[in-house]
Amino acid sequence: MTVERDQPNPPNPDPAANRTEEKSRPTLLVFHINDSTDDQVLFQAACKHAKVPFLWHVADSAEKAISYLKSLVELNRTHSVRWPDIVVLDIAMPGESGFTVLEYMKATPEQKMLPVFIFSGHPEPQLVEQAYRLGANSFLEKPTQFDQTVALVGSLYNAWSTAKRPTA
Repeated sequence: MTVERDQPNPPNPDPAANRTEEKSRPTLLVFHINDSTDDQVLFQAACKHAKVPFLWHVADSAEKAISYLKSLVELNRTHSVRWPDIVVLDIAMPGESGFTVLEYMKATPEQKMLPVFIFSGHPEPQLVEQAYRLGANSFLEKPTQFDQTVALVGSLYNAWSTAKRPTA
């Protein structure tokens, strides 16, 4: 007696079919708030390497991030805006910290439901606790290896591209 088992589908050798599969994946808008251009470029390169369809808006300070978020609130009063699907937020920045952005977002009705991921090289327990207390959805330590960053962004995309979102 032979038992048949489901085998995983082999990769499609047709490049056009692979492009169609990639195009059917939803594109997520990421608002990346980080003062380090190197970190911004590294994160975007990891996303490209992981083949995750992210669009980017970047701010290099808490002040610029809050200004952008305020402009979205104002514009939303008269026009439909595209809110970020994910906010990736560094906390250690010159001037105001990322916590200031997080506090602003969670105090703003139009933005309090946006998912915020702290992406930091400073995983001290008190900072992790503060991030969650202020409403962060996750606290991710910046990986030290590029392939770890690729895996992390792939996981982030896989989780949030299919997540149900509130309607209000």
